[in-house]
Formats: sequence, C-alpha cells, structure tokens
Amino acid sequence: MAATAASSLSYGIGGTQILWLPQGLLEQIVSTHSSYQTHHVDLQHLVNLISCIFQNAAVSSSKGVEQYAQLTDMINKLETVDGMHQALENIRNLSCEMSCCVSTMASSVDETMMQMLRRLKDYSWNAKVVLAMAAFACSVGESSMLVKHRNTDPIAMYVETLKGHRYTTTDFTVLERIGLFKAMIDVANTNLAFLAPSISRIPKEVHSIKDAIACFPTAAYKILRIVLQITSILSKKKDHFESTIQELNVLANEVSHINNILQEKLTLCLRDAEKYTYEDITIRITKISISEFIDKIMHYVRIQGFENLRNKHLLFLVSDLDISIDEIKVLNWLYERNDQMYEIVWLPIIDLSMSYDVKRFWELKQLMKWSVAVEPTRVEADVVEFVKKEWHFIRQAIAVSMTSAGEVVCQNALPMLWTWGNTAFPFSDKTEQILWNSVDERHGWKLDLVLDDFIVPELRSWIENRTTFVCLFGGGDISWIQEFTEKVKYAAYAAGVTLKLVFVGKNKAKLGLSKTDLSRDIKVIESEIRWRFWTKLESILHAKIRHGKTTTAYKTDVVIHEALKVVGHGGKGESWAVFSMGPDPMVTTDGETGLTIMSNYLNWRQDTTGLRFLEGVKHYKEVISRDVHGCIKVHLPVLGRVPGIMVCPDCSKVMDMFYTYRCCDE
Repeated sequence: MAATAASSLSYGIGGTQILWLPQGLLEQIVSTHSSYQTHHVDLQHLVNLISCIFQNAAVSSSKGVEQYAQLTDMINKLETVDGMHQALENIRNLSCEMSCCVSTMASSVDETMMQMLRRLKDYSWNAKVVLAMAAFACSVGESSMLVKHRNTDPIAMYVETLKGHRYTTTDFTVLERIGLFKAMIDVANTNLAFLAPSISRIPKEVHSIKDAIACFPTAAYKILRIVLQITSILSKKKDHFESTIQELNVLANEVSHINNILQEKLTLCLRDAEKYTYEDITIRITKISISEFIDKIMHYVRIQGFENLRNKHLLFLVSDLDISIDEIKVLNWLYERNDQMYEIVWLPIIDLSMSYDVKRFWELKQLMKWSVAVEPTRVEADVVEFVKKEWHFIRQAIAVSMTSAGEVVCQNALPMLWTWGNTAFPFSDKTEQILWNSVDERHGWKLDLVLDDFIVPELRSWIENRTTFVCLFGGGDISWIQEFTEKVKYAAYAAGVTLKLVFVGKNKAKLGLSKTDLSRDIKVIESEIRWRFWTKLESILHAKIRHGKTTTAYKTDVVIHEALKVVGHGGKGESWAVFSMGPDPMVTTDGETGLTIMSNYLNWRQDTTGLRFLEGVKHYKEVISRDVHGCIKVHLPVLGRVPGIMVCPDCSKVMDMFYTYRCCDE
C-alpha cells in the first residue's frame, strides 16, 4: 500500500514519540517508493522461514535431522511461489548492504537506509518490512551456523575468521530471552496481515485504512533502521558485547511499540473489512468506457516494461487459471510462426473474493511464450467487470484483437485463429468474412479445412497425391475400430488406392484410446493436437453461427451440415468416419454406416477403383442412408454469447437447446 502524502507523524508511547520523523526526512523516504507496485509475492512462506531460522539460532546447539526437515520443507515451498526468485535476490542484496554498512563509519547509515528503500521501491511498505526481516534472518542464520560449528568444523572456524566474526560473542539465546526475535516475527506477521485480500478490498477513503496507510512509510523506515542497528551491535567484538545487552533490549521494546501501533490499526481495518465483501464492491464499481479500459490495460503493460509491445497489433488473451495446457501449447505454436505481425498479452482473471492457486498461475506463466500483463490480484475490479459484461467473458478463454492505434476489431479472435491460423490476421470480422467467402458452401467440406500442418504435417502431400485415400475416424468402441479398419484396409487395397488411417479420438477429452491400443499403421492424434482438431471443428460452427448460417443455409451450406455431424457424434462419444481423396469434398458417416459401406465393398466396387473410389463411397452412402435419421446432439462451449437456433443437418428440424454446466471435459 502506498502512502498518499508525506506528513510528519507522532505517536506518544511511554513518553517517546516512536513514529515521529522530520517532515523533510519523511518526504525523502516517500520519494523512494514507486506509486505502482509491480513486485507482488506471497510472503507467508517467507515469514515462516524467518521464524524457523530465529528458533534454530536461539538454541545453543544443533538438534539434528528433525530440526532441519522443517526448514527443508519451507525452502521447497518457497520455490513454487511466483515472484520469489526476485524477492530472494533482493534479500541477498539487502543482507550484503547491511553487512557493508556496519563495517564502515556510522555516517553511512542514512545513505544505506535510502539505498535499501530504493532497492525495494517496487514493493509495498508492508512487504519492505518482511524482506528486511528476511535479510536480517539471513545474517543471523549464517552467523549461528558458524558459531555452532566453530569448535567441531575447521572450515567453519576459518570462514568465521575471514568474515571477521571470530572474536564476536553472537549469543543468539540472549536475543531470544529479551524478546527481540519474538518482536521481529510479530511485526513481520502484522505487516503480512495488511496484505490480505480482505484488507485490500476496503475503499481507500475509509478512515481506518487511510490512517494505516499514512503511517506505513514511517513504520517501515523505523523498523529497517532498527534492523541495521541490531546488525551493527551483533558485529561488535567480545569486550563490547556485554555493555550492549541493554541497548538490544531497548531496540526490542521499540519494535514491540511499533507493532502495537500497527496492531491497533489492523484491528480497526479488520473490523471495517467485514463491511466490505466482494459483492458490496461489485455493486459500487464504476462502469468504465472502452478507452478507459484500454488505458488501464496499457498501463499494466507499461509498468512491466514490455518494449516489444510498443506500436504492435495486440491480442489480449483473457482467461481464468483453468485455461487448458493444450490450448496454450497450440497458441504457442501459432504465436511463434506469426512473423511478428502481432503480440499476445495474457490478462488473468480470477474471483477477487477468494484466494487463488499461485502455483498454477506460475506454471501457466512459464508455459506461455508471450507477455503477462499483471499478477491476477492486481487486475482492478472495474477491469474484471468490463471483460465480463462488455466482452462477455464467462469461463472459456477469449482473445481480443486490438490494432496498434488502439481500435478493437474483434472481441474474440480465438475461433478465427483455430480455424485459419495466422492467415486470419488482423483478426477482424471483415477478414474472417473474406476467408469464408473463399470457401464454397456446397463443396467446401474438404480435408484442408478440418486439418492443418499442426495436426498432420504431411497434409499437403496427401492432398496433392490424388490416389491417397484418407480416412479420419473417431469413437471409443475398440471392437468397432478393429472391424472397421480391417474392412477399410481391404476395400482400399482392392480399389488400388493408398490408405491413410487417422484416429482423432471421441472428443477433446484426454481419456480414451491411445497409440498402444491401436495397430501401428494407424496415425493416432493425441494431446494438444487432438484438442486442436476438435476445437477447430467447434470454431467452424461458431463462425457459421455468427454469420447467421444456422437457420437459412442448412440446405445449401454443406460445411455446417457435416461439421455438425462430426461434433455431434464426438460429443456423444459415438463412432464416426470421414473419407477424403485429393482436393475433393469429403464424405461423412456415422460409425455404423461407415462400417456397412466398407463391409459391402464387393457390392458397389464396379467402376469405383482408383480415382473413382471416393465417388463410389459417396454414392453407396446415399443409397443405404435414404429415410434414415440419426439424432444429433451437439455440445458447444459458450464463447461469450448463447448461439441461438440450430437446425438438424439430417431432418431439417429446429433443434432443442439445453444448458449444460460442466466443470471439465471428462
């Protein structure tokens, strides 16, 4: 939390003004602080580690394995915390600066203080205190280790001598007895409590939080200065140490006094926090315009220092932390091949009323090849409301396309990306319409519409070789697959065509048959490639729906007709097959029909060998499918808006629409 203005503060405790500073000094302190805190890190594990170090230092000798097991567990947890790498680097630097200060003249203390504050400028005042405590704990831990092993390990004695600690009486049990360690942990925990989401939801104009924020700079400065003083005292030689016990006791009392003041303010803030639930805040959120929204987003980008985003076409990827790994991998593949036409910025959206999975956020961030606008809790409430109400973000990820001039040309470019890849740039509705106009509605159901180089790298050669017969199929019935593929192999061999079998599963779910379940001559599409195939089909349907093809074009638009069939069969986990040769339109069947066609090849083989094989498949399908209607049930993710009316591709009846709530694919 940032101080809103520099003002001198004083709180009388025991006849002293513990939080008083001259106006000029306070202004100098506040000037070291960045108005925009860009470094945010969960400090709870760090406070736990500080406490553990102090506890270990306070015992006269090492307790062995059990004592260090606790430390090891804490260290392992630290490694999963987002932003901790930068925080640990700052802690190491602070520890070095403190050591250098105590080895020089006292006049350098003020200079060191300002240097420490400038180093921590991008952290909140509360976080500065915790990091300073961690730096002090680092020094205490190192000295404690050397003291405990000076008589048993020659290396410890040598290192202690080189570091100038050989003749110091760093008896840390004294610090425990006078309550210094406890006072420091208490004030660290109090500052940590001010960083809780419940406190951050209190409006800044409320007196309790306003009063607390005003004292943070002074409190942080005082605590950091006390830490420096203690470090200096502990570095003194043995003959001076006894005379400084009283001084340490005074400093411990000062820390306790400061903590008492902060605790009083925290109590008032917690009382007010109960009045401001997340629901209360959403009611009071001021509706922002698109220009204000873009200004806020670009502000996130600027404070992150992403120079590569300047004057670029941007895709704002908006998602929660449940975005699939497969989706990120596919988008990475497209992003790395976009020839710098656009940049992607991830805007993570979470429920601000709840804590979030920090480890999950870090994992997703590491996977992404592009920039992340800001840590989830720093996304302002009005920004969250805007993307939900204006851009209709619900749960499925969206990518908002914005030109370098700041004009939003598409509220969700992902279906375009999944369907057309980078060819759809600049991802505007106009560009998409041009691309679809190039597809013949009556004859556009072709192999290169549903597959691409990402799904099948050898796709071009398959299409160019007109005697290559490609069979895409899916479903979860292994007995049907075995019988069907056997019949297809026989028919293709008898017809004199080269067969390519491609199994794409029953839907996007990861569960189902894999390569080990099927014969070696079947190309099995798995993981993110399978996700890409099914998402591409869904995106084709979404595009058709957006362009009004659901009710008026069902008789003439073969693409939506056939795509509905495949997605419908896949949604129910049923068997299906699609047959293709060269650049010709494909033939789509359900599993039973496909098996019947191939089983009865000898009945329709006349004049259907070679290049005429696909034509024979199509003709025989028409013969056996007359007056047959199989029910179609299609599951489509809601990408912002409910699709509306859909017409059955088989019987032309308007389909019923139901809402389905699902937490995962399967």
